[in-house]
Amino acid sequence: MKEFALSTLALAAAVFAGENFGGIGVTIYAVKDGVLISDVIPGSPAEAAGLESNDHIIAVDGVSLAGNDIEASKNVLRGTVGKPMELSVLREKETFSVTLRRANISVNDIDASKVESWYGKSQSSYSSEEIAEVAAQDLSKNQKLLSVMKNGHVVKSEMTVSSSDLSSVSVESAVEEFAPQTKQKTVRAAGNLNAFDREQVTINLRAEGSTVVRIVNANGEVAARRVKENAKAGAQSLTWDGKDAPAGRYIVHIEQNGASSAVSAELR
Repeated sequence: MKEFALSTLALAAAVFAGENFGGIGVTIYAVKDGVLISDVIPGSPAEAAGLESNDHIIAVDGVSLAGNDIEASKNVLRGTVGKPMELSVLREKETFSVTLRRANISVNDIDASKVESWYGKSQSSYSSEEIAEVAAQDLSKNQKLLSVMKNGHVVKSEMTVSSSDLSSVSVESAVEEFAPQTKQKTVRAAGNLNAFDREQVTINLRAEGSTVVRIVNANGEVAARRVKENAKAGAQSLTWDGKDAPAGRYIVHIEQNGASSAVSAELR
């Protein structure tokens, strides 16, 4: 059995939930010549350095990882935040070096009941964007969400997963030394999606007020933006021109009175 580990954690994500550590943002397992990268966390130092899944990290700062067990390799890969480190990487038959700095990364469990309550009991699976909408609410103002994971693996944009065994990976972002201290607001859900096709989107609003609906494709591009002024609570329909839009998964964002919701939908 292969032993997986998040190198930013130095152990499996669930074990270190709620902790901060210096890491590069990859999931790994031990192989003969070092460690093999299973996943690269989006937005992490590893991604910025160009590391990819299936790369082998064979040495750190000139010290070989060959023959190490997973614990020894994890301890080498994590360390002081901001300190440069040189990785020797084997990709297919080519060996090269990259230099990067560890970031202050946090991994936290995502409460399944909170995800289910946010989108309603009728929904049984969720996209990474939907999970991120809930996970971001629990971050401090100095944290930036990088990715959501299930059982230690990145939930990619084309995937849908259940609400159990989820975790968030975030990084401490730079803040101004004299930035004013403001109280973080609690984000509320704006409403639910009732129907979605190529001509209209029907939503169910929880309150009255001007409402913005954004339809975003799988590449993160806004396919349509619609505004309904002084919308009433309850069911509301907005038209859009989706006749030429590619089929596939979209995210419908609903924003109203400081509340927001993001719901995945399939366009056929």
